[in-house]
Amino acid sequence: MTGIGVSDAYFDLVGACVHSIRFIFAAQIDYPYALARLAEDNPPESLFRRVQVASPPPSRNAKPWQTGLTLGGAPFDPSSGSLDRLNDVRFVAGIDNLDAPEPDAIVLDQWFEIPAAARKVAFSYDEPRPYLLSFPYWQPVDGPGDTATMDVAYSATLRANWTKTPTSHWVAVSFDAFWPAERDSAEVLVPLGACDRLCPS
Repeated sequence: MTGIGVSDAYFDLVGACVHSIRFIFAAQIDYPYALARLAEDNPPESLFRRVQVASPPPSRNAKPWQTGLTLGGAPFDPSSGSLDRLNDVRFVAGIDNLDAPEPDAIVLDQWFEIPAAARKVAFSYDEPRPYLLSFPYWQPVDGPGDTATMDVAYSATLRANWTKTPTSHWVAVSFDAFWPAERDSAEVLVPLGACDRLCPS
């Protein structure tokens, strides 16, 4: 499986449905703009991160969240059923970040643990992914045919149950609590799919 960079970490979706989200989270990747690195002589046993999820995804400068996304040169329609073409979705120049979600839209807000567990993570420009980034964000691959691997010291496969049922077929996943407005990190836009063996139902 291959994933993407979000903030200074690696994310890959295992599954998401009306009950929960399942994902791989690993840190720290070689993000060139990271402000701080972990101490090498006495690293922590675990890292802790916050995940916040909103459904429906929040607006974008008071416009629908899909504003500024295109597919095949046309505005992206999240209800069109083009889930097998999400790799082809592009951003218009100057696209805005997502706004902070309305409190009633938050379906998950919790801290989670990423233990010290070495893993090799993979990135691929071409491999289809069942989710979108909300905003242009640095990746270690930048063109067709590109692949990359990195060794990380912390990793986990996680499941988080929604605290209330999503009201949309899409959710927005943030590891920075959708803040601040001028953040350079990206959220992950995920269409809900089928339950799997990791689903609590």
